[in-house]
Amino acid sequence: MKIKRKPQYYLYRIILDIQKPFINNICKLKFLYWGVKLGKNVTFLGFSRVLNMNIIKIGKNTRIISGIRNNVGRSNRTIFETGQKGEILIGENVGISNCTIISQNSIQIDNHVYIGGGSRIYDNDFHAIDRETRIQNPTKIPTAKIHIKEGVFIGGHCTILKGVTIGENSVVGSNSLVTKSIPGNEIWGGVPAKMIKKI
Repeated sequence: MKIKRKPQYYLYRIILDIQKPFINNICKLKFLYWGVKLGKNVTFLGFSRVLNMNIIKIGKNTRIISGIRNNVGRSNRTIFETGQKGEILIGENVGISNCTIISQNSIQIDNHVYIGGGSRIYDNDFHAIDRETRIQNPTKIPTAKIHIKEGVFIGGHCTILKGVTIGENSVVGSNSLVTKSIPGNEIWGGVPAKMIKKI
């Protein structure tokens, strides 16, 4: 059955198509202003946010989607943020949708990785676990490197925590909480994520 659409729908699509190059160029200028190194043909679909205090590199042909109108999932924008010692290193041909990536240490995402809408990647705890440390030394925050290897697919609404390595070609099911490293060529899911089967 063919869906009959109202004329307003087609007008809306035309306006969106006109906006896309403008938004893409504005995002590129904003990211360059914050010292982000962008590879060739990095594409922004929707306005992404960035706060770079150290190093962010995004490899060529990477596609960054932001905002509910451009993708399924939560209505947040894609956010990249590094602290004074943090770094975000993204490879080539990566797809990122409505994600929040915050680094105080190091987050490395290799080539051909796809990250589903609403996912979160944090290489730190934001606050110390110990109460006295939180009060007396609030800048002392536990951190550990995250490495997402080539060919990984992360489903929507996942959370990846500090110290995790996800091996090549592995899949993380939607709404999973990844608290420990995942070997290559496996499917994991759940809260906390556990191995479901090998690929």
